[in-house]
Amino acid sequence: MGMCHNLGPCSSRPLSRREPSGPTLRDVPEVSRTFDAHASSVRAARHFLRGSLDEWDAVAFETAGEQVISELATNAALHAHSEFTVHLRLDPDCLVVEVSDSSTVLPQQREYSSTATTGRGLTLVTALSDEWGVQSSPTGKTVWCRITSDRELSLLPDDDLAGADDWTGSPRSPGPAGRS
Repeated sequence: MGMCHNLGPCSSRPLSRREPSGPTLRDVPEVSRTFDAHASSVRAARHFLRGSLDEWDAVAFETAGEQVISELATNAALHAHSEFTVHLRLDPDCLVVEVSDSSTVLPQQREYSSTATTGRGLTLVTALSDEWGVQSSPTGKTVWCRITSDRELSLLPDDDLAGADDWTGSPRSPGPAGRS
């Protein structure tokens, strides 16, 4: 069972899958790579994301995708202190990003002063994702999120990120990822 961002338990999260396309199935582009638990791996994870999006001709997800992967990879490398695996899947309407590590400690928003140089990672993930959540397992966790294209992101009102310094953890999405 997992946790959907501040919504309590949920039984579903993004998983690798094939998309129906009429009477047949079509392959959904997806790729995974494991990185060491070093700060330098965050940059490598961004390059991996960028290269995958270039290969899939899906650069419309690059801006939000790079920010989200930076935050999730940083959390895995610095807080979980474990190697981490990045799994990317390009669904027809979004990019799904999953970062798995071997820590069972779930990510949580903490309160920092407005002048702190840390503590805004989950705020960014919330702002740049349609939804996100955590799937726990006995061997660690996977933090996942669904990202819409940068074009759709640019349509958000300027005040959508207002109050990020005093974010209280309210979910951006009304429900879980919706998959089993």
